[in-house]
Amino acid sequence: MKKVKFFGLAGFILLASGAGFSSCSSDSADPTGGTGVAGQVVKTQFAINIPYGNNSSANQAKKVTRMTDAITQQSGKPFRGISDILLLTFSGDPSSTGNKIATKVHKIGEDNNAYDQDDYRRLYRDIDIPVGTDYMIFYGTAKKANTTSSFTYGKTNNIDTYETETDLTKRNFKLSTITNVDFANHQAANDIIAALNDIAKSSGTDGTNAVAWADVIDSKYDAVTWITKSERDFLKKYYEKFINLSAGSQYSVKAFITKLKSILIGEGTEADLSKKYLTKSIVDNCDAALTKIESLSFPRDLSLPDGVAKIHWNSTNNSFEYYTAGSEVFSTGNIINYNKICYPAELSYFVKTSTMVSDKEMSHVKDFPDYNNWTTDISQAWPIGGTFENAEVSSSTRTVALRDPVQYSVAVLQSTVKCADATLKDNGQSKGGLEQDQDVTVNSVGFPVTGILIGGQPESVDWKYEPTSTETFANTIYDQNMNGTITAGTTASNANYTLVFDNKSTDKKPVFVTIELENNSGMDFYGNDGIILNGAKFYLVGKLDPEATTGTTKPTGVDRVFVQDHITKANFNITNLKGAYNCIPDLRTSGINVGLAVDLSWQDGITFNVDL
Repeated sequence: MKKVKFFGLAGFILLASGAGFSSCSSDSADPTGGTGVAGQVVKTQFAINIPYGNNSSANQAKKVTRMTDAITQQSGKPFRGISDILLLTFSGDPSSTGNKIATKVHKIGEDNNAYDQDDYRRLYRDIDIPVGTDYMIFYGTAKKANTTSSFTYGKTNNIDTYETETDLTKRNFKLSTITNVDFANHQAANDIIAALNDIAKSSGTDGTNAVAWADVIDSKYDAVTWITKSERDFLKKYYEKFINLSAGSQYSVKAFITKLKSILIGEGTEADLSKKYLTKSIVDNCDAALTKIESLSFPRDLSLPDGVAKIHWNSTNNSFEYYTAGSEVFSTGNIINYNKICYPAELSYFVKTSTMVSDKEMSHVKDFPDYNNWTTDISQAWPIGGTFENAEVSSSTRTVALRDPVQYSVAVLQSTVKCADATLKDNGQSKGGLEQDQDVTVNSVGFPVTGILIGGQPESVDWKYEPTSTETFANTIYDQNMNGTITAGTTASNANYTLVFDNKSTDKKPVFVTIELENNSGMDFYGNDGIILNGAKFYLVGKLDPEATTGTTKPTGVDRVFVQDHITKANFNITNLKGAYNCIPDLRTSGINVGLAVDLSWQDGITFNVDL
């Protein structure tokens, strides 16, 4: 994502907030002794410790991400503020079985609705805390500027729908899918298919004898004198190439048709085709097709990457078709299911913590622990024998605070991309029938990086922002809002930041990440699934394996790729172009041709160094 104010472009902003309450005099009579009884409350003030970009705590994601560093609040980036703050109170640890019902839900609103504040702490007045409360849960979301783009700030469904819900088992947060459109029913997709089919049905005639492109080498045309055997063989070769076209985006189809037309005309002009009736028919249909699809932008009109639009030739119907979300191809791992591609997660906050209480009344933020102690050293924030004790709220309590700091509820992927050498080998010998692989020169600009796709994401997470035991991890996040200009050259690119859900599971599965690039090399080259035309998008896949023995830096206790409140760093290294794809494969399958070398590290998470 761009430089957003979540985690940062260069690092992560540690949103390590601490929150607390301090009581004030109640307008009603308070109990005068004992710990109180069920139903009684203590009217308090609530203080929150705001995380900020220069915090160096090792416990929270300290850098902003946005999908830019500002949106994701990486180190050194301004704090975006917190909205939709909810505070839930509990008698007993809510993680325990049978204790999932909150005794009260407080809607605090925004962090700036405060009675007293400084740069990183806020104090709220008159918050009713039930007597017997010894645990609290804090929820909040990062403030967003007015924007219609869910790519800029991410989008998480259900994040603001539980203002009064006390039952934790009914709380869940879902990634938001980008589209539920079926390509078979999409007008732009149908127009592209119609244009391709018109070309495939090309037929030429001298007014007496007609010859169809589809069966141009059939012996029934042997007696036709206006077309030679060599021309028929030539056209048959390109008919086979044409019906094997798989990249179905408007840009790829346009580039392919333009290339086909150029080859058919050769070094002459269209006027030279006056007696080549079939070739002229194909060229004319190419011109008509280019006109028909010129104004289309499929599938970008659906905010999807070009590589999800995959077509195939139906030999029964003799026509092109798009693979759709219901096709068997999705169950075999051949292509990604575009209806399960989602926006990045939204920057949000969460903590479940026990309470710190005091009988001393505190009405200013200066009365609370020092910010750095509160976020980095709890023993200094709450020293034994100090003002606070780790206990439940009683009738004599005058100040209540959250023992642990507020943390990010999501994880961040920080990624960089580079090319290993100034020239990269393609797959020309294996996929193009060439005598040897081609050398593709990486120009001074480098390949533009236009998107990142992260597979293995849960559809939803529970009240504590963790996947459930039944989660299939079939979703993919697509981040197209790059952090400035990112290119894959011979030196590492700027970092990009993408907000994702935690992928906690019993089996520590690897995660496949796809880098979307643009071929600006000035030449066509061959990848894993055929030719990648100059100017077209292509895709390289990297594998982030938390159990890899090389290329991985992993701190103690980190056992999976994405951990909430942590930054996962992936440094992608393009070693060749043999694994490049026209169409994005299913990022759930282990049968993917991995084309990136990944150096993986965590920022209090994992670091991967991955070769592509």
